[in-house]
Amino acid sequence: MQKAAATWKFPVGTPLDEDGASQRAVLEHGGRSLAIHYTDSAPGLTHCPVVAMLHGSGPGSTGWASFAANRDALLDAGHRVICPDLPGWGRSAPVLCLEDRSSLNARALAAVLQTAGVEQPVHVMGASMGAHSAVAFAMQWPQRVAKLVLVSGGTGGRSSFQPALPEGVRLMLAFYRSPTAENMRRFIDAVVCDPTPYTEPVIQKMVAAAQMRPKHLHNFSMSLAQHPQQFGDVAHRLGDIAAPALVIWGSEDRVVPLDIAIQMAVRMQQADLHVMGRCGHIPHVEQAHKFNRLVTQFLSV
Repeated sequence: MQKAAATWKFPVGTPLDEDGASQRAVLEHGGRSLAIHYTDSAPGLTHCPVVAMLHGSGPGSTGWASFAANRDALLDAGHRVICPDLPGWGRSAPVLCLEDRSSLNARALAAVLQTAGVEQPVHVMGASMGAHSAVAFAMQWPQRVAKLVLVSGGTGGRSSFQPALPEGVRLMLAFYRSPTAENMRRFIDAVVCDPTPYTEPVIQKMVAAAQMRPKHLHNFSMSLAQHPQQFGDVAHRLGDIAAPALVIWGSEDRVVPLDIAIQMAVRMQQADLHVMGRCGHIPHVEQAHKFNRLVTQFLSV
């Protein structure tokens, strides 16, 4: 498997845009079938290692958009890349979540992998909410996980130094309640260390992307109102995770404080922690080149 990862290249003619790579899985949930949209870099290809990439809970987030700066590096390293839109985001079905959302997302990933015909253990990379979901998947199906990459999340407990609801989370929820450009700007300013790249046209595009699916925005707010504990604290169970893990965090994270990363790394059986200086909550975007180098090296050994 490692030899294939070193020599396999992205096949010529494989679709590189989201529409061409789009696939659909079905998740049975609450007595109904939820459509789960995902992209697959090489449908049906079984001889190369798979990386499943799980996005965060930012308004308008999708699997394809969240990891735009990372997919090519993984493809060049010989991986088959699968990016779901988690339930209630992107092209996946809307859902009112009245349970632990990490568990719901983990089941969605399991449905995607089944539909994609993936039987071997996979590398699971998650950012923020996606990291929580990756941990939930590893706890429920440990035999299906080869390695974990956990970015700025993973339900490692409460911070000892920050409020229970950090600034970045409060500002994200404010946008969900009132999806305006002003609220998006405030949220982004709290998410990244350097907001310079987020010009007014970029902010407007982000707002438009979030407003494309108003039911997703409404359902997320309603889910929190009816079931506030969307992401359970599983710090006491992190020691059960035996898969090698790479924990990556930004030193200036104002959404999930840095001491959570330390709690996670010391509790898991085989975890390394890398802190990126002068970086906020999305190191895979803010310092993509360094991030990609770290991750491809970790997955190759």
